[in-house]
Amino acid sequence: MNRPKHRGVRAATRSLLVVASAVLAVVIGLFLHGNARFKELLPPFSALASPQPGIVQPSPPRAENAPPPGREEADAPLGSPPAPAVASDSYKFLATNDDGTPVGYSPCRPLHYVVNSATAPPGSDALLSTAIEKISTATGISFVNDGSTDELPVPHREPYQRAKYGDRWAPLLISWTTPDVAPALAGNVIGTGGSTMYSLNKGPKSYITGSLELDTPQITELLAEQGGKDYVLAVMQHELGHVMGLDHVDDPVQLMYPEIGAPDGLAAGDLNGLYRLSSAPCRKDI
Repeated sequence: MNRPKHRGVRAATRSLLVVASAVLAVVIGLFLHGNARFKELLPPFSALASPQPGIVQPSPPRAENAPPPGREEADAPLGSPPAPAVASDSYKFLATNDDGTPVGYSPCRPLHYVVNSATAPPGSDALLSTAIEKISTATGISFVNDGSTDELPVPHREPYQRAKYGDRWAPLLISWTTPDVAPALAGNVIGTGGSTMYSLNKGPKSYITGSLELDTPQITELLAEQGGKDYVLAVMQHELGHVMGLDHVDDPVQLMYPEIGAPDGLAAGDLNGLYRLSSAPCRKDI
């Protein structure tokens, strides 16, 4: 049988600073794009990734840029992820607070997500559910599927869209799309993803929402190949790792390494990094 083609992944990092209210609430959009690129390589499968400098762009103060605080926030974390079986420091965070703790999502509220699946390849919904389940298990973050949406990806997504999603932070947007709609997918890029940070009065930062885009034509092609499902699942987990707050590492064994040598899923370093992200603080104030 023919061997599957071997593809690549490339990541870029972009930042957006938005003043959220007159009381110095700050929204910081940190879009962590893990751009999966398809190209012919010698075995094994390779995914190339390299962060790029961020862009900081202020906007005028608008008190309506934030919903009422504490929606669905519990007094304690909703999940209890298992401690990794093997200790490893082969992980990095995309952002940290002044005290060195990693920026993550509040573990005390569910992370809602919506999917624009109008062009999703057959069978991809099960792969996406599996990828989300694995990330949820590793972080303790409780993901809630809010169903389908017609929202399209944009370079700088508004984290609060009251007219569309009500008085809450917009859910994580997962889009099956094309380079015509999402120009960052141009060329061989197969996916991009990122999250948005929020801080009050220069206090600790937390992620509040994010987005993830997947290139429908290229993933459709990959899914038709032998072993393609495993590679797509690996790419989804890699990108969700960025959404959760993980950066690339120098250890080639880890899924967050810039090159994916084999679709083996989350390794010890990835799991230890995701586990540390589970210790992010509850945020009733946002």
